[in-house]
This record gives sequence, C-alpha cells and structure tokens, in this order.
Amino acid sequence: MTWQTNRDGEVPEVIHEIILESFRLAFQLLGTHWRTVGKGWSYKEHQHPLLELNVVLQGSQRTVISGKEYVQRAGDLLLIRPDEVHHSRNASDEPMTYFALHLDVDDPDLFYLLGRIEQHLFRAESPTVQQLMPHIEELMEICSAEPENDIVRRLDIRVKVMQILLILTMEARSLTQPHPGRGGRPQGEYSVPLLRHREQSSLEKKVQTLFSEPYMRDVQRDEATLPSFRWAGVFTFQMEDKPFWQSTDRFWMKEQLTENMKELGTVVVIDDPPFMNAAVLTSKHAVPNMEEIVLKKKRELEERLGIPIKLGFGGITAALSELRSLYLNSLRQLGHAGEAGEKLLRYEFVSRIIRSAMQIMEAEYGDKGLSLVALAKRLGVTPNYLSNQFSSQTGATFTHHLTSIRIHQAIRLMRETNLKIYQVGELVGYADHAYFSRLFKMTVGVSPAKYRLSEQSF
Repeated sequence: MTWQTNRDGEVPEVIHEIILESFRLAFQLLGTHWRTVGKGWSYKEHQHPLLELNVVLQGSQRTVISGKEYVQRAGDLLLIRPDEVHHSRNASDEPMTYFALHLDVDDPDLFYLLGRIEQHLFRAESPTVQQLMPHIEELMEICSAEPENDIVRRLDIRVKVMQILLILTMEARSLTQPHPGRGGRPQGEYSVPLLRHREQSSLEKKVQTLFSEPYMRDVQRDEATLPSFRWAGVFTFQMEDKPFWQSTDRFWMKEQLTENMKELGTVVVIDDPPFMNAAVLTSKHAVPNMEEIVLKKKRELEERLGIPIKLGFGGITAALSELRSLYLNSLRQLGHAGEAGEKLLRYEFVSRIIRSAMQIMEAEYGDKGLSLVALAKRLGVTPNYLSNQFSSQTGATFTHHLTSIRIHQAIRLMRETNLKIYQVGELVGYADHAYFSRLFKMTVGVSPAKYRLSEQSF
C-alpha cells in the first residue's frame, strides 16, 4: 500500500487531517468448558499462560491461587491471571457446576491492562458479574444448541467473546492506574510459556492454510515460517462420537498428540470435528516409521477414551508443496472424496522403498561399499528406478542424502571424540582422506581442521 501526501505535490492541499494509528488486535479462546462434578471432585495444581474466568453456576468451589484460598458460591466469578499457580475442589457434598473460559489477548496494551487486575473474586451481585453473566449464559446456550448453520454459530461465539472482552477491559480501566511509563507502548510481561503457546498457535494456522489452500510456489516464506524438516507426514483421526467433541477429552487428546509424539518431531494438530488432522515435521535423516507409531497411539487413545477412532494415513513427503495432497489422501482413506480435479497421490509403496533405503544409509553410512547399485540390489529394484524415486520423492539425489548423513556423523565424531581427522573420514565411509576434506569443506564451509579448532575455542 502506498500513500500520497501534500509533500508529493500530486494531491490538492489538505486543510486539516487527523489519523488513527494502525494496530492489530488478536485474541484466542481455548479450553472453554462447563461441567458438573460430584462430591470429592478436585483439579490438581497447575498453571497456564492464559487469562481464566471461572464462574460457579451451582454449588460452591474452593480454589487456591498463589497460596491464597477463595470460596465461590453460585454466581461468583474468579479471575485468574496468566501463569498464576492454582488448584480447585468441590467445597460441599453436593454437585457443583462451573464454567471456565481461557483467553489470550495478543495486544500489548490490553494484555498489560488485564494483567494488572489484582482482584480475584467478584461476587454475584457485583456490577462486573451482572454485566458478564448474560453474555456467558448466551455463549453456553449457543454452544449447547444444535447448530442450524456452522458459520453463523461461529460468528455468534466470536461476538459473545468480544463482548466479554469489552466488559473486562472496561473493568480493568476502572480498577487500575494508567501505565506508569513516560510514553510509548507498555511492555507486556510475556512469559516463555505464553510465547511458546503463541508460536504453536501460529504454526497451527500456517499448517491449516497449507491443508486448505493450493500451494503457491512463488510464496517463498512458507518454508521460513515452519520448523526445519527433512520429512513431513500427515495423518487424520476421525471420531464420530458427539459427546467426545463436547467434552474436555477433546483438549486432552490434542495435547497427547502434540506433546507425547515428539519422538517423531514437531507435531502440529488441528481439530476440525469430526477430524483431528496432524502434520509431523521431522529433521531425522532416515524416514521415520510413522504409520506404526501413529497406529500404536490410535490404539492407546481408543483404550483410554473408550471410543472408536478411524485412522487415515496420508503418507510422507520431503516437499512442502505436497502437504495438501497428503491431507487429501488421509481423508480419502476415511471415505471422503477429494475435491474435483485434485491430484490424489499414492505414496504407500514409494514411501516404504525410500524409508528402507534411508534406514540402511543411516545405519551403514560407514560402509565404503555402500552405493546406489548395492542399495538397489538389496531393495530388489533397479538402480535407475531407485535414483528416480530419490529425486522425485525427496527432491535430492541418493549421493546428496548419503553425503549429508556422512558429514553429519563426521561433525558428531569431531565434537565428541579426539580421533584424528583421517580416522573420522574412514569411520564415515571415506577411504580417500583428501576427498573427505574437500567434501567436508564444500558441505560445511570450512575444512575439518578449521571446524575442529572453532569447536575447541568454545
């Protein structure tokens, strides 16, 4: 976007002008739920980087926040600031119903303002709760009703959340002093967990875009906004059980997939009922045995949740441009046809060939006789076929991959051992010491000797 001013001499003189500063306001609602619990219920001590609103609708609740205890009766609201340690329990022998809303506001001014609210407990008769409750009740009603139109439902939810945020903002302005700084923007104290949370949310949005829109090759920033990876895999879980999507099991399952499958790499999960779509980005040289790990996780989740889960495995690729095709493949395996004209690729057989080849290379990189011809013979295919599959599936040649693995291992040996450089070369598969040194410099940018000196200086 370009602007003209009086100084350009290309527009008429402006008599009077006032501008509004540009800004971006983003907020995110997470883990919002309400539930009825029985006698003896409790929630363990925990903390999260989000602002939490907790309203008791029936019964009473006892909550400890940063060592101080609060007792809520029906209608009372508890406000828990980001990163405050807290735990709760039912305060009576009767059932208790509560509503919990978790909110992140990605705006320095609002984040700072809301974070300065020192009051935790707001009684039911307080003006703040009186203003908030109609919107909270309407939000609960919207989420409980059978939607006639998903788009309208999503818009209604957003409107209600914005109204809640507006009331909280006005309350914060009335309770706190302006920022004490001498001007400029207030510096919100963003914690490391909050920054990580926002980074993960941004990653989910990026992957969701790659799933839903055709890849544009002229957009070079795509790779830069994702973690570094050698292989990307896609799978989809389908859960038709409606109560699952209406319970906190939904959040728990997403966390399980994101946090407990890190052996594969970076796992990005997008829930889109009745699906949970996942992209796995790994920097390992060898192609991971993703199908086996995902299938094992599926069985564990079915046993834990007590619901049937269908699995669609889209495949594995080294090219970001094929992520959408893998996503469509995973849906096709679940019986959902792709869009007309979409190219649905078959990766199953090719992936196994490349996976086996990379696993052999990863394990036997020190074998000086390891070559394309020898590897093709072991895999039962021709050298030309294997060469073509390396190039088409990974975008790089067999030699490139083998060199990358060997140099990576050479770097590890020079860091972890006192072996002479020629010994390192021999261990990673190079009998010609001069050739190893030239290849190392071409790949790393410095000779093995200079690399070792630079490592020793730290």
